[in-house]
Amino acid sequence: MDIDCSGIVIAGGRSRRMGRPKAALPLGGTSMLQYVAARLAPLVGELVVVAAAEQEVPIVNMTGARVVRDRVRDEGPLPALALGLGAIATPWAIVLGCDTPFVRRAVLRLLLDARGASAGVVPSWDGRLQPLVACYRRELAPEIDALVARGERRMRAVAELPGVRIVDAERLAPLDPAGWSFRSLNTPEAYADALRRFAEAAADA
Repeated sequence: MDIDCSGIVIAGGRSRRMGRPKAALPLGGTSMLQYVAARLAPLVGELVVVAAAEQEVPIVNMTGARVVRDRVRDEGPLPALALGLGAIATPWAIVLGCDTPFVRRAVLRLLLDARGASAGVVPSWDGRLQPLVACYRRELAPEIDALVARGERRMRAVAELPGVRIVDAERLAPLDPAGWSFRSLNTPEAYADALRRFAEAAADA
């Protein structure tokens, strides 16, 4: 456990492509939110779930888990990230979307090890920045709020802030050759594939 690091799970999206709330979808004998929280638990001292204002949030069975609610409706994950960073009690946070159940802890540990004096650590995979599988300093919250106030809504904009470090795919590939850590479950097809993956793993156990 990293005592200077919290976990933040962004769970308040509208799930338009999925057609139903992703956080509550059954996965691995629990909800997707709980499953992702369990991936984080060994690495962090507290967990903050950022949810929509009226969203029903599945119970997270983790000591130190709290829910904070979006201040603005349907504005995407960037203001949700600022809210989560403003709510943590530690200098750093690992940030995940609630739809990233296959994230490898080894990848998260690499990001933690890469922090140094940076303001954040964002991986790049398959030519794309991955700002929802990343680490950020708490002090970035007002800078992200300023981006939102200027009308910015691109999540990748956080990776363009001064002091944010990018980790190239070459460093990540030995830990996760297929890039499962960066596969989010956004659609019914992706969710069905995940269920098949869990069923095959159970059958092989």
